[in-house]
Amino acid sequence: MKRHYFIGIPIPTQVAKIAEEFQKEYSLHKTYKVLTHEEDLHVTLLYLGAVEEQQLPAVKNQLAEIAKKTASLSLSINGLSYFGAKNGPRVVYLAVSDNHSLTKLQREINATIPSLLGMPKTDRFVPHVTIAKKRKTQESQIIEKQPFNPIDISVPSFSLFTIHPEKSPKYEAIATFTLR
Repeated sequence: MKRHYFIGIPIPTQVAKIAEEFQKEYSLHKTYKVLTHEEDLHVTLLYLGAVEEQQLPAVKNQLAEIAKKTASLSLSINGLSYFGAKNGPRVVYLAVSDNHSLTKLQREINATIPSLLGMPKTDRFVPHVTIAKKRKTQESQIIEKQPFNPIDISVPSFSLFTIHPEKSPKYEAIATFTLR
């Protein structure tokens, strides 16, 4: 059986308190099937989907090469936002400030990994930390975009995660790549 994978940056648990406050403020458990577990908070650099076990060594080698030539960076989480309509967004997330180093890292990964796996490249990258997804009701729920004082997070590494949909937390880092 193929497991599903993604490449991402784990977000420290200090951000979990903010995520939890917004989940409670908007009672997101009532309208969303999935509320992100505090240990699963992350910024996705590239979603891979199903990957054959024998393809993983090449992916890990390529990610190690990218990490070797990428300096450690930092990112800022600065607000609550969403994808979709204001009265019933598909995804509710914590926004990440525009960051040249983060975008460059994502582009480097996106330039090599999809072709390695025979998957299409994606041009769209909106760095974010999902806190709720998969609506379970059609009733209107207004989510207001809310900026807050930025929380700066140092990023010394990124990881290759596998997904365990039946568990909570559901994301497991199977390889971590330290930035220079």
